[in-house]
Amino acid sequence: MVAAGSSLAPLAVSALPAQASAPAQVAWAATATRAADTGRAVALGSLSPSRSVSLVVTLKAPHPAAEAAALRAMYTPGSSTFHHFLTPAQFTARWAPSPAAVSSVAGYLAGHGFSHIQVLSNRMAITAAGTAAAAAFAFHTRLESFRAGRLRFFANTAPALVPAALSSSVQAVLGLNDLPLPLLHPIRARTQAGSPSFAGLNPAQFQVTYDAAGTPSGSGTSIALLTEGSQTQVLKDLRQAETVNHLPKVAVTEIPVGAQSTDTTGVDEFDLDTQSSTGMAPSVKNLYLYNIGSLVDSEIDLDFTTFVAQDKAVAMSASIGGCDFSPYLDGSMVSTDSVLQEGALQGQTLFASTGDSGSTCGAPVNVGAPSGIPETNWPASGEFTTAVGGTSLITDSNGNRISELGWLGSGGGISYLENPGWWTADSDLGYDAQYATGGRAIPDVALDADPNVATPALIYVDGQVSYVGGTSLSSPLMLGAWARLESAHKNGLGLASIDLYAVYDKVNPGTTLLSSPIDQVAPAADPSPVPGLTDITLGTNGTYVARPGYDEVTGLGAPDIAALNKVIP
Repeated sequence: MVAAGSSLAPLAVSALPAQASAPAQVAWAATATRAADTGRAVALGSLSPSRSVSLVVTLKAPHPAAEAAALRAMYTPGSSTFHHFLTPAQFTARWAPSPAAVSSVAGYLAGHGFSHIQVLSNRMAITAAGTAAAAAFAFHTRLESFRAGRLRFFANTAPALVPAALSSSVQAVLGLNDLPLPLLHPIRARTQAGSPSFAGLNPAQFQVTYDAAGTPSGSGTSIALLTEGSQTQVLKDLRQAETVNHLPKVAVTEIPVGAQSTDTTGVDEFDLDTQSSTGMAPSVKNLYLYNIGSLVDSEIDLDFTTFVAQDKAVAMSASIGGCDFSPYLDGSMVSTDSVLQEGALQGQTLFASTGDSGSTCGAPVNVGAPSGIPETNWPASGEFTTAVGGTSLITDSNGNRISELGWLGSGGGISYLENPGWWTADSDLGYDAQYATGGRAIPDVALDADPNVATPALIYVDGQVSYVGGTSLSSPLMLGAWARLESAHKNGLGLASIDLYAVYDKVNPGTTLLSSPIDQVAPAADPSPVPGLTDITLGTNGTYVARPGYDEVTGLGAPDIAALNKVIP
């Protein structure tokens, strides 16, 4: 495993304007960071003033309407800019916050005692280290300690504000809480022998299931994964899986993002991510592991921002998820949407697992069925994320599909908080321009996830074969499928969700859009079959049912890679 540098550059703070304290009469302005919702957690009092905090201050795009228009043109066939993706340098020159805006925010941080101030190369975020007292004072908020069961955490109990002079620059202040986002650990299978193959498939056999024959195996494309903690055992397990399954050894580069840790609780997840993505695309040019130290929103947002700023890989997968309201409140939802729009302009895609709790979110454990509150999971729900749900797949021992249904645990529904992209207007039953927020329907696509009544994946974990599933499997499988398609199109496809809906809408323009956002009414006529997308019409995730056309269990359906390769724009 090769380590690589990040896109963070230290700032020469000595040249910045000194602001040792805020003026006595400050006109404060709101940011996207609201007071945290601590639920039923027990309050333990104010956070120690000397407690170290690491902040990620995200910045506003200076020309959001023009940037959005440029994106739409870039993905409109016939446009002069169709699929003319930007380099990071071109994006920064055209759409990034100005150096003056960055300097004013960094100067404010320096003047309030923050150190290690660094700016992302795309100027979309600034990182800084300081104390709880400095953070509370600089952003006119309160930080308190809490206990929820065995978990101890801190959170801001008042919104984060900035002086009015910075209101046009600062988008959100991340790092004012350390609540972890759940890692979607793979669901262990209860295996049984026989045919159909309940004994599972190794990742490369999913190439048969999703019809990858005749398409490139990814040699022209680099991909990425969000990882956390120590990846030493993950690399050992990947090499073992490659040897046993007679696959080439993929080049792996680990990119540390922020402070690192020795945590190994996520080994099974990252074993699944690495082995399934490269099993589907065994010849990828490089696999980048964008590695963070803990799964808190501020570090996750920084991970995505670094992936986009560096533009080393055309696509990333993230097998994490939690209820939408937490990232909405702390500002990471809008911050990630902003940076992933940059990714779309650069031709990049983030795939994310929709969760394993059906039409609910926030389950304490992955049970493969609805078990939380009715809501979608972020970051899958993001406007510029391609959300990957799950199916119950039955194959023969070679991977040939016998049947595929919507999985009971497939995360899906309509977000109350995330907005839908314009490209989903003809298929998203929650799409309605009158709503200020909400209406984003997920998933976008779906692949195998059910390990118990269908087909698990055979993944090496700590040197031993484990039979696993969950949308932790479906998202990296889709990443591998996308790598094959990108290689076939010389990395010219761009944001996967826009391309996939374009394929669907070409066959079914406007056929599934209803006036009501409530997804309980069938379209007047069933949509026509779409080449490249296997429609899944049976199954449920609790609230929603799979049916012809788009649905909130399996999205547009499962990919048929070879057929999709012929029709994707």
